[in-house]
Amino acid sequence: MIAIIGVLIALLLPAVQAAREAARRMQCTNNMKQLGLALHNYHAAHQKFPFAGADYGWCRYPEFRGSKEIRNWNGLVFLLPYLEQQTIYDQFDQKHAGSNVMVGNNSCCSPTDSLGHLVGDPVTSGNAKLSTQVLEIFLCPSDMGDIFVPEVGLYAAANGFGGAKSNYDFSTAPGYECKDWQQQPERTWRMFGENTEFRDKNVLDGLSQTLAFAERTRTIHNGMASAWAYRGWVMVGIDVGAYPINWTTWPGVIMDPNPAQLRTYACAGSLHGNGANAVFADGSVHFLNEDTEQSILESLSAMADGEVVQLP
Repeated sequence: MIAIIGVLIALLLPAVQAAREAARRMQCTNNMKQLGLALHNYHAAHQKFPFAGADYGWCRYPEFRGSKEIRNWNGLVFLLPYLEQQTIYDQFDQKHAGSNVMVGNNSCCSPTDSLGHLVGDPVTSGNAKLSTQVLEIFLCPSDMGDIFVPEVGLYAAANGFGGAKSNYDFSTAPGYECKDWQQQPERTWRMFGENTEFRDKNVLDGLSQTLAFAERTRTIHNGMASAWAYRGWVMVGIDVGAYPINWTTWPGVIMDPNPAQLRTYACAGSLHGNGANAVFADGSVHFLNEDTEQSILESLSAMADGEVVQLP
């Protein structure tokens, strides 16, 4: 009898697990649909899209395009009122920076020492503490990775305040140079970047043909998944066009690939299996297969490259 029960459990367990993952994936999709709706409500209210982030204090080559006033804001904060998070938004003090990161990783990528000055104080203003609040709307339930970034270093809001991560981020280029998008050809521009103020009319390829958000796992080998409340070192966004989806391999570096750990900070990926969700600029959510040709993903990422592709 015990043996029969064991066999039945073994047969039923995969079905139960599959049903649970289907429910988690549906919740993730719903979260991203809310992001798409929030994006359009923001545009309707402000006549422009939000920036991915504002005035980074850790970016490379600050002498060229670095901001004089450092805010380290994450554009997700400004979508909060449209995500039924008005109370959290009201606690964010816009007279102060989101994080106090004023230098990047000079051991690999100098110069990154900011030439500007930090606006206010993330700690005394309460912004650093607010960043540690976990917001379910920014979390994919399929991902069991660590929710918080380290409390010290180039990723923290301030010493002692490791912000809560977001599985979702804006579609941006992967470069960490100050206002990186400004030095790229216009036909390759993504919808978002540092201090961007694009409008729907700038999305020349069509809203239904252009990526706005993508998802990533919370565990990254090279870099860090973004905190929802601020920008720290290489928290630039996600570039679906630059890297394969669910890219976990790295010859000579990652010897035992983990599906929960993406290779680098701007990768898109998920634990849903075979791909990841993405929000298009029209607010629709599509599941992008990891086998999709990179040329197609690049065309979907660029908002004005003049190419219309068939959605995979």
